[in-house]
Amino acid sequence: MFKIFRKNHTTANIELKDNNEMSALKLAASKTAEEFNVDEQNIQSSIFASAAQDDNFIEDRAVFMFVTSDKKSRAHTMTLTFKDPVAWGNDRTPIDYLIVGMFPSNTSQSDVDLLNDKITKALHEKADQLDDIKFNGSELNKLNQSFTD
Repeated sequence: MFKIFRKNHTTANIELKDNNEMSALKLAASKTAEEFNVDEQNIQSSIFASAAQDDNFIEDRAVFMFVTSDKKSRAHTMTLTFKDPVAWGNDRTPIDYLIVGMFPSNTSQSDVDLLNDKITKALHEKADQLDDIKFNGSELNKLNQSFTD
């Protein structure tokens, strides 16, 4: 019953002024800090570190990265979609979904991997609907909420 009161951590159909990976990462850091009420500089550092580790592509159109904060007691996700795909990584993979996992500071890598697996499964199951979902705020909210339900 209380799910209807959950905050939706999504932004659909974003148009980046500079349509590149760096702009997308900076926006993700800013939005994550704002949405979860955490320090933007720490989040930006964490997002850049996550992006530098490995590009975790899902369904050849989404990328997952994670950040941690001592202000959080459970995992959350935030999903951004881009109107025009962003060329990502060395292979310049066109990405139109960016998913940020926000975890408590003491989270293990296995917990991050479990959430990544859940996101991968959800996006795979909805692969034929992702073109429509990325423009539909309500459907994007439902998808994002399914990651941590």
